Amino acid sequence: MTTLRPTPYSYEIEFDVIGDRREAYDRWVAKNGMPWITHETVAAFDVWQNDKGLSPEVKFQFGFRTLDAWTRFVDSRCHVVATEGLRRLVTGLEATLWERDGIRLDVTEAADEHLPSTADCERRTSVTEEIR
Repeated sequence: MTTLRPTPYSYEIEFDVIGDRREAYDRWVAKNGMPWITHETVAAFDVWQNDKGLSPEVKFQFGFRTLDAWTRFVDSRCHVVATEGLRRLVTGLEATLWERDGIRLDVTEAADEHLPSTADCERRTSVTEEIR
């Protein structure tokens, strides 16, 4: 259930699956995940998997249109039961609420600063690296 429009509030639950609990985790998600991710307040949902062996290994990202919707979700019996079940199968379980923001690119105050044009960016080579 992913939405094309970004939601203003993102609630991320990150964790690592305990090695010998992988099958139990997969069964738990198949059995218990749907009521959690389709809760009436959830506007978007994504799963992120880190296959590089880094932590966190998995991130569930829930999107909400309002702060009230997020509050109703985290206070819901559905969420409490889901996180309690998940906690038995994973390690490093952490949750964070994010609010969408922007960066103002106002170069009028910093006349000496130069932002590259699109053409400048296209000539640059991109490099992807893991940050440790």
